[in-house]
Amino acid sequence: MKKLSSLFSGFLVLVLAMSLVGSAAAAAAGKLEIGAAGVVILDKVKVEPGAEYAADGTKIPAVVTYQDPSGKTHSYIPVEMLTDFLNIPTSWSEKRNSVVLGVTMENAELVPNIYPGGKKSTNPTKATLGQKVGPFTEIAPSSVDTSGGPTGIDEDKTRVQTVTGFTTGGCYIPENGKHIVLTVTNNGQTAISCLVGRDRVLGSFEKFPTVDIEPGKTLTRAFAIADGTTEEQAGFTCILRSANAGDTADVTVSLMQYK
Repeated sequence: MKKLSSLFSGFLVLVLAMSLVGSAAAAAAGKLEIGAAGVVILDKVKVEPGAEYAADGTKIPAVVTYQDPSGKTHSYIPVEMLTDFLNIPTSWSEKRNSVVLGVTMENAELVPNIYPGGKKSTNPTKATLGQKVGPFTEIAPSSVDTSGGPTGIDEDKTRVQTVTGFTTGGCYIPENGKHIVLTVTNNGQTAISCLVGRDRVLGSFEKFPTVDIEPGKTLTRAFAIADGTTEEQAGFTCILRSANAGDTADVTVSLMQYK
């Protein structure tokens, strides 16, 4: 499978080829500018005009602008910017010879995430520390200093009873606190599956390994937020549901952010 770096290498070759066009031909075709424009996303400056963009450690022009003979301006940016700035998963399809933006079912393996017919879940009951998903890393809850109280609260001992499942979460940037603490108590008679991860644009959900909570037990999970995480990257989601189809999930949930 081709890596995205090959796409950007191709992008550089294209830019170089275009830049070598003679002035007479360029005048006939329109006006081309390389690396003169900047990038603003959601009213925030991401790349200053004239600045370069780092793609896989290589600095390249951030924007290529082309003004056609009619005077209309067209802008071109590296595909990787969509991943970095808009939180869009990007990949390469060898089969379709195409850049793929967003979730794709190509080569996907469908795995059921519930256990019908009374089949027992095989998910662990303890989280694996050190796992990373985007800007979030799972850490030991004991490493988070909660003595000063939360800096943000999405759930505070919220009691939920549901057959279809319960979803909660929020946007967690490090400026508001570098840690997330999730606490779930299983009040019911069936195991509860706890899925956490981050939502990405265009239908993708990146998740940590699922952890089950046995009846009568309480699970606490904690996550560190990487420095420099932007709002576009910081969507954290928790999904709670019965590990067996049709059973009622009865849980008490707290989801808070700490320094």
